[in-house]
Amino acid sequence: MAPSRLESPPLGSSIPSSANGLNNSKEVPKDTYGNYYPADPATLNLESNYGPMNLESIGYLQPTSMDTPLAVMHERFERDGYLFVKGCIPREVSLECRRAYFSYMAPSGLLEDGTDPVEGIFSGADTKKYLPPGNLRRLFGLKDDPESDRYVKLMVSAHEAPFYLDFCQNQELRDFVSHFTGWANPQMLQRTMLRAFVPNSELTPVHFDQMYLRAGPPTSLTAWVPIGDVSLEAGGLMYLEGSSDIGKKTEDDFAKHAHNLTEEERISAFNKNMNDGGFLSRDTVAYGQEARRKWLIAEYEAGDVIFHNPYMVHASCKNKNPNDKIRLATDVRFVDPEKPYDKRWMKAYRPLDGL
Repeated sequence: MAPSRLESPPLGSSIPSSANGLNNSKEVPKDTYGNYYPADPATLNLESNYGPMNLESIGYLQPTSMDTPLAVMHERFERDGYLFVKGCIPREVSLECRRAYFSYMAPSGLLEDGTDPVEGIFSGADTKKYLPPGNLRRLFGLKDDPESDRYVKLMVSAHEAPFYLDFCQNQELRDFVSHFTGWANPQMLQRTMLRAFVPNSELTPVHFDQMYLRAGPPTSLTAWVPIGDVSLEAGGLMYLEGSSDIGKKTEDDFAKHAHNLTEEERISAFNKNMNDGGFLSRDTVAYGQEARRKWLIAEYEAGDVIFHNPYMVHASCKNKNPNDKIRLATDVRFVDPEKPYDKRWMKAYRPLDGL
């Protein structure tokens, strides 16, 4: 389910010097794909919305170094549904954005007083006040709370703040996407998602991206970009092992039952045939057990990027960072502008915008 490529690269081809991450302040590690096992899952504090994760059903995403031959990257992406690229963008660029974001959000009461914004230390206030705007807040009935409303206003406007727009224009990321896909001029969809998950708050529900991109073919490439370090217990993005087939079957089944829908309803992830909120489930444990597959997690470092196809099922655990650090990340999507894509996403994010 990889995005279409213009041509196959020669065997052994690797990322060109313009996108090889050599300007990172942190040296890119040697490729450890197949050998990444940072900790015994039994030692970790991993929690879902409905209690502890089943630690026997936890595995690890396998990282790929920037100097891995391109043909090998393609093979891994096609097989695994994701490509976890270490040091894809400069570490200092990620940390600069993190500092700018939390400085921007400081008036909302998000941070502990007297702390360095780049650390992103949570203030300890009621976590529900800091849920992402949109369906989760609606489901929890949040309204008429001045402090929480201030947070939402700042969080939404941050999507168009200069520091964030500059971050999304990162040349190293675009160079990598172009080289990996073969697209001459990859188009980043304007609707991006910038999310700060405070400790012990609601997590990312189970979903796959094509649910929200139905007005176009399944050829987009998502990049999930941690902004700062994300520890194993901090609720970084996790993937259901080898689940592209599940996403595709789910979408195919939906299409079979969409005959009673209008075209506008058919392309909506929130129509009457879908769960309220548009996701597959809020119970990651039960979903993984039913699928009989492991949830794959990783420790992300500032500068890492993980790419996935539009059918790959993913979610997150709660942020249980022992130092109360907020998990900050963005996900952006790329398409080939020369081919059809979901043009509904060519606008800035707004809560409850139907996507």
